[in-house]
This record gives sequence, C-alpha cells and structure tokens, in this order.
Amino acid sequence: MGVEYGRDVRGAQWGKELRQAALTAVVCLVVFALFSSSWKAGTPDIGLHWSIGEPQQQAQQPQQAQRAQQAQQAAAGGKPSGEVERLRGRYLDAVRDSILGVHLATPELQATSVHTINQVTQLPFNASKRARGNDSPAYGLSMIGQLRMNNLRTLLEDVLARGVPGSFVECGVWRGGASIFAKAILTAYGAQRDVHLVDSFQGLPRPTTGNDLDWWSKWTYMAVGQEEVQSAFERFELLDSRVHFHKGFFRYALPAWRSRDKSPIALLRMDGDMYESTTDELYNLWDFISPGGYVIIDDWGLPECQKAMNDFFTRNKLTIKVTKIDDYGAWLQKTEAGAPIDHAWYQQFNSSRSNDDLKKGE
Repeated sequence: MGVEYGRDVRGAQWGKELRQAALTAVVCLVVFALFSSSWKAGTPDIGLHWSIGEPQQQAQQPQQAQRAQQAQQAAAGGKPSGEVERLRGRYLDAVRDSILGVHLATPELQATSVHTINQVTQLPFNASKRARGNDSPAYGLSMIGQLRMNNLRTLLEDVLARGVPGSFVECGVWRGGASIFAKAILTAYGAQRDVHLVDSFQGLPRPTTGNDLDWWSKWTYMAVGQEEVQSAFERFELLDSRVHFHKGFFRYALPAWRSRDKSPIALLRMDGDMYESTTDELYNLWDFISPGGYVIIDDWGLPECQKAMNDFFTRNKLTIKVTKIDDYGAWLQKTEAGAPIDHAWYQQFNSSRSNDDLKKGE
C-alpha cells in the first residue's frame, strides 16, 4: 500500500541512518588526516582506483592524465606512502556509499503510478539499481548512483591534476549528495576551491513554455530545503566558507549570481531535468567554464534535456563529443573558448516565457 511522501518518511529513522553513515565517512577522514600529516610536501594529486567500475571510454582520458601526474610526482620524490593513498581512496569510497545509502542498504521509494507520483511505496535495496542510479533512495542524499559518482570523482581529480582553474558548480542539488562528494574530493586533495549549489530548495518550477510537461513541479519528493542540505554538509564536517548556496529557480538565480561573480568554473554538474532548466544553465554558465573543464549532464537520458543540449550545440555551432556514463548521465569537455554564445536568442526565449513562477522562484 502506498503512503504519502513527506516529513514522516524522512523522520527519526532518516536522521539516525544519516548520522551513522556520516560518522563512517568522518572516521575515515580522521584516519586519513593522521596519515597525511606525515607528508613532507603538502598534499599532491595522485591517481586513484576504486571498487565500482565505470565505462572504459568515459574514464580513459582523465585516468591517463592521473597516471602521468603520478609518474611526475614519483620522479620528484616526496610522494605519499601507499598506505596514505589507500586511505584516501577508502575515505572517498566511504563518503560515496554513505551518501547513496549503500552502506545501510536503505530501501527504494517508488511512486505507485505516474498519476500519483506523491504516493510511494518502499522496495527492498537493489545494489545493481543503486549503482546505476535507477532508484530513489528513501534515506540517501543522492539518487545519481555509483557510476555517476565515480565519474564526478574522475573528472574532478583530472581538473585538479591538470590545474584547470575554477570552482565546482551544481545546478539542481536535491539533498546535496553530489556536492557533498565533490567537497569531500577537494578536501581529500587539500584543494582550496569553491563549491556552489544552485537550487530553488522548494522543488522544480512549473514550465513557462511549451517545451516541458507540468510533471516535475508536482513531485514533492524533490523539494528539499536549504537548511536540510546545509545540515547534511555539517554531518560530514564539510560545511565551510567555500561552500556557497544560491537560492531560486535557475532563470532568476543564475543571472543574479553571475552578474556579481565572474570567476571561472572547472566542473559544472547540471541536474535540471527540464528543457527550460537545461537551457537556463547553458546560457548563463557556458561562457564561464574554463577551456579543458567539464560539464556533467545528469539528465542526458531524458528527451527534453537532450533536446535542449542539442539545440544549444546547433544554435551556437558547437561540435562537442558527449560520452554516456550510464542509462541517464553523460559528460563532455569544453576544449576551447569557441565563438561567442548567441545570448540574443536566449533573451528572446526569456521574453516569450510566462512569469507564473516569478514569486515562487525568487
């Protein structure tokens, strides 16, 4: 029998399980820090391997860069011990699986039907579905799965190894899991980079054009407040002055933020689900992505998102290879600055949109 999804589902059991999972990751961090304090030369960037495999073509280029970086450090001397390297990998694996609810085998929430998306039932934990991000964990902090988490780690480690300038940005954060993992990676490498989270923190907007169906805005499961996300960062001891929150629907929050912050972006993670949201992300942020930086498209498997991406490429005469991660996610690399983006089209697009979401999205 289905139950109404709400705070009762994310109640005492959710808080207890998250605290237990976060404690596991924090203990790994403490042990890692004790070993890393003995290094003579700071915290170098080294290649790592983890237990969950990922598509070979996706990881090949970044992993080659990691191996080259590791070889250079070995030649220079002062490299970390194998035990420290292993502990760093263990820490990041622990954070990943704690975020995804893998350690505690948290159950899946599934809507009883497409017509009653807020009526959900719990299903037993399925490791294969959780690995590919094909379920919605009842108590986890992310639903993107281990393969997309590993891809995030591979790409972020690569921009650190190559010195690609800029911050990590996630648009559409849900409970904050992917951004928490990105912050954990930066922390494990001693990288002083900013993490930006952009979200309405009240769910998805109603569509303002005819490009999307009004489905996402009705899903209350997606509405997670900023305070809850900040609390999750705190439980992993990863909330500091370099973690920034930008509240509002992308249409309003992104131009407001970028009008006062022109700093580069090394890795952009887009998770807007809709044609409109994807378009807002691309036109507001593409110019700030550093050449050599990456874009992760969490919703490449959704037709509306893929159409928005292809329309953006075609309209701006961009030829870019998109590599799939799993059934839904994909990534691409911005190889060069390229020609200016057609912002005049985006202005016309915005002028054609209704303002029904204005008050809710501010």
